[in-house]
This record gives sequence, structure tokens and C-alpha cells, in this order.
Amino acid sequence: MVRLVIISVLFSFLLACEESHDGNKNYVARIVGFDPNCSTCILEFPEDSVRVKEEIGQSRNNYYIAVNMARGEFKVGQMVKADIRKAAADELKTCIALYPSNDYQNIYVSNWNQYDSLLLNDTVSISFHDCLYYPENQMYLCLDSITGDSRCPKGVYCFWAGNAAVRFKLGKCNEKPVIFTLNTNSQFATYETVDGFIYKLISLSPYPTAGHKINQKDYKAELVVTRE
Repeated sequence: MVRLVIISVLFSFLLACEESHDGNKNYVARIVGFDPNCSTCILEFPEDSVRVKEEIGQSRNNYYIAVNMARGEFKVGQMVKADIRKAAADELKTCIALYPSNDYQNIYVSNWNQYDSLLLNDTVSISFHDCLYYPENQMYLCLDSITGDSRCPKGVYCFWAGNAAVRFKLGKCNEKPVIFTLNTNSQFATYETVDGFIYKLISLSPYPTAGHKINQKDYKAELVVTRE
């Protein structure tokens, strides 16, 4: 009887874990077009394509139909933060279920928010794995990762100030993203010029403290973007 109870508890725990993955969150999504039949949004996930393939499934051209996102509320090239999952059969519109105009995977967006705008000539903040969107030319800038942080920790005497290297990803609709790295130490590149825009890193937080490890997700960069 005890063994049966233990097995039942484990089985319930596994089901709970499986259910917790039904709603996948924090995806970087971009509107690439609209379904000609149903006028629903077609999404791609430029920062999360591998994760989407693993959790949602492969889809042609890495495009997915958002069955509950209507065309009238969005523009091509618009970036959104989306919580997604596979669409259930009863969530498909008749025009999708009976008269599909493409073979893309169907997804349901349970939540979405538009990305903050990229303001020129002003200090802007961008968190790890987050993006800023510049609607004028459908450009987005994402903080990809921190490739190294050797800054001298607070409370420690160092021979030099050290450096943190921040990798950014810059993309436009239907173009291959440009990846570049900016540094906190002025002995290295602190700015980069791409397509007529200058990207200058101002700071990276949090600053290291002795005995404390900083997780990638906790980083936030400040930078200024100006026209060349």
C-alpha cells in the first residue's frame, strides 16, 4: 500500500511538471506577415528559434501561425514578448482548420507585450535576453549575452579595473542579424557603428561583489544610440 501511494505521488508530480511546460513564456517574437485566408499573424522567433523548435515543434521557415492574434492590431516587423503554447484543436478558426493557406505550426499566444522603443540620443536600458525596437526602420537590438566579466569586485584590491564584454544582436526584418561586442573598459571597443548608427555602452550592472556570482539573467546594460 505504501509503495502504491509513493508511485501515485510520483506520477502526480510528473504530470504537474509536464503541465507546467504547457505554457511557454518569455519568447522574443516578430510579426513577419499575415495569413491571407484568416488574417491572423505569422510569427518568427529570431532569438528563440531553437527553443521553439524543441518545445513547440518544427515549422516551415521557422514561421508559426498565432491563431488568436488578429491582423488589425499589428504591423509587419513589430516585435513582441510572447507567452506561447501549441494551439488546441478547438481554438482553430474554421478558415485554419478546414481551409489552411499554409503548413505552418499553429500556436496560441496566451499573453503578449510590445517591446520598449529604442530612443535615439538618450541613455536606454536593456536587460539580458531582452530587446528594444526601433519602428522607423523595423530594427531591433537585443542583449545577447555577457561573454566575460573580469571587473575588479567591490572590496577587493586589483592591479587593474578589469573588463566586462557585452554581446549585442542587431537585426532587421528579413535580414541576417549583426552581432557585435561592447566593453566596459575603454582599453577595448566601447562603441560600434552599424548601418549609420553608433552604439556606445555606458555601463553594465550589477557590479561584481566578492564572493557573489552574477547570473546572466540579472545583467542590465545602459547604452546610447546616435546617428552617425
